[in-house]
Amino acid sequence: MKQERQISPSTAFTTEAAAEAVCAVVVAYFPDEDFAERLTSLLSQVGALVVVDNTPAPGYAQQLMGLRKSGGQIRLIENHRNAGIAAALNQGLEHALQTGCKWLLTLDQDTRCYSDMVATLLHVHETCDPKAAVIGGNYFDAQNHQLKVPADGETECLEQKTVITSGSLVDVSVAQAVGGFREDYFIDQVDHEFCLRVRAHGYRVVISCKPVMEHSVGGPGGAWMPLLGILPNHPPLRKYYIARNTVVTVADYWRREPYWCLRRTVRLLLGLLLMSTLEKQRLAKIRAFAAGFMDGVRRRMGPCWREWLYRSR
Repeated sequence: MKQERQISPSTAFTTEAAAEAVCAVVVAYFPDEDFAERLTSLLSQVGALVVVDNTPAPGYAQQLMGLRKSGGQIRLIENHRNAGIAAALNQGLEHALQTGCKWLLTLDQDTRCYSDMVATLLHVHETCDPKAAVIGGNYFDAQNHQLKVPADGETECLEQKTVITSGSLVDVSVAQAVGGFREDYFIDQVDHEFCLRVRAHGYRVVISCKPVMEHSVGGPGGAWMPLLGILPNHPPLRKYYIARNTVVTVADYWRREPYWCLRRTVRLLLGLLLMSTLEKQRLAKIRAFAAGFMDGVRRRMGPCWREWLYRSR
């Protein structure tokens, strides 16, 4: 399941023809030593590659210089601070607009892309009607050893309410029209809110059935539960953002997307229960969750201002 598929001649042609139309943006934050290697599979698939480095410390993106010298069309944007994932995605969106690209491929730094990723996502756009403005990529979860959605070989795509940031092909003109990514979210739930907003404007969100990458949600070391597998493991600060931004998203969209909001609320409460019984740093995470919930109710958005949370990482 983890092996990449051979690219057919027609698929390869699609990749070449679309190279100038796709701009990939990868958000980096203290990237590991294999980061540059993971980017190599993207260079031949896209017309432009933007790396937005949110690492406060200098020098972490220097490993990309070798790829630049090899002829890759890479633009490096160093923010010298953690500007948040939404702001970084908007920087990539701005570059896509300036270069005239039709599509923005959004990626996390730890995603391992398959060599036919872009061709597959563009094929989904062409074959799934009505056309979608956001095409999420099916992925193999290396922690739980399963695909996000079943790949039966017969269905090209599935309708979705939301898809994750990494591996999503976004129509640049639509993203611009709906206002880009919400920077006051900073991190977490940015992708879900964006997809719901796209749907609210009458556009469609789908996910490819064919897997296009390897990706895991959350860090390693999460608790294991029967039927659920390994749960995402997040530090207290991320628990804060997850709680806060989920509260705001549900409050904004419960009338338009009641089923999604109900499921997200149940998932949030279930996460609180499991976090308080199974995870490490339970007290710190519960405090962070409570603070995020209250800030969400009060709509205190932007970067977290609670200094004690930064000491709990």
